[in-house]
Amino acid sequence: MQKMTPILIAGLLTLLLISASSRAAGWGSLKGRFVVDGTPPKAPSVSITKDPEYCGKHKPVVDETVVVGNGNALVNAIVYLRAPFGKKVEINPEYDAKLKQPVVLDNHFCMFYPHIVLLRVGQPLTIKNSDPPPIGHNTKIDLFSFNQTIGSNSEVQLIDSKDFVLPVPVSCSIHPWMQAHLLSLNHPYMAASGADGTFEIKDMPAGTNEFQFWHEARGYMKDLKFKGGMTDALHGRAKLKIAAGQTLDLGDIKVPAKMLTPK
Repeated sequence: MQKMTPILIAGLLTLLLISASSRAAGWGSLKGRFVVDGTPPKAPSVSITKDPEYCGKHKPVVDETVVVGNGNALVNAIVYLRAPFGKKVEINPEYDAKLKQPVVLDNHFCMFYPHIVLLRVGQPLTIKNSDPPPIGHNTKIDLFSFNQTIGSNSEVQLIDSKDFVLPVPVSCSIHPWMQAHLLSLNHPYMAASGADGTFEIKDMPAGTNEFQFWHEARGYMKDLKFKGGMTDALHGRAKLKIAAGQTLDLGDIKVPAKMLTPK
């Protein structure tokens, strides 16, 4: 076997570095912050019609359709890449290990945690009930054909997820005020705004892609203005160009308060 010369070794290292640099330059990120413009609607009261001796003694049970943080930050707004019809989105290798990590949806204190569940098709979904006996919860995801009662301090795992173009509702038949939403896609490029209204989607394919803006109060977030553009007036989507190796910052995305009034 012929020995590798220093020149050959140097050449191979150069090719590897170029290849790695090329891959790294092919990905970009997106971020922004949702802010309510105006006075947010008041959350409706919640009637605790089941297990009041337990469900009513912890942190207040509240309607989480619209959650607003400090500085009018809008929580739980969803942004995700819409894959072109019939085409697959290139997946950054950084996400490969995460596909095996379960996403957890917990029934705890008679509420769903988290309120927005982000799931990639093929990724396990662990549905837990962290409440003590005798508090049972029923987790119902109609579009997944999943409807199962989960006993106290137990869990089940769902791995047969499906790809949907919009978030789907999650409910509990035993405690009807419990509501959440689940977004399941064939790719990992999705995010929900946190307590400060911010979101970030990292390491997605560079180039121009279409993104969906969605919130459970009204669904499509139409005519939202942000730095450099706005969502359309029909489906709340925007085509955004993500530069290779860069983060596109949409800045403050102002959401009119009237948009958050449930239909």
